[in-house]
Amino acid sequence: MAQAQYTSMYDLLEAIKDAIRTADFEKRSALASALDRYAEDNARDFFWVTGPQSPALLHHIVLAIDLACRPDAERRQGRTIHLVHRKPEGHS
Repeated sequence: MAQAQYTSMYDLLEAIKDAIRTADFEKRSALASALDRYAEDNARDFFWVTGPQSPALLHHIVLAIDLACRPDAERRQGRTIHLVHRKPEGHS
């Protein structure tokens, strides 16, 4: 019996990116526009999905779709996280 080949999350992501990249320009543009509108209308949800708190597969799928549907020059910039050092309050 032949052993089944293991399919990883990265194999899935490559297949999604390849499918989007081979689609015609109008479909990729429509997908990019839909992602932009969703990010504007549901910013909290979109940035949670693409941020470090989301489940790994969901995070990677959305970013793979976002990156594959637009040219390099139009890629969305990630959010900047600023760490602030604060003095402890009280008698700590």
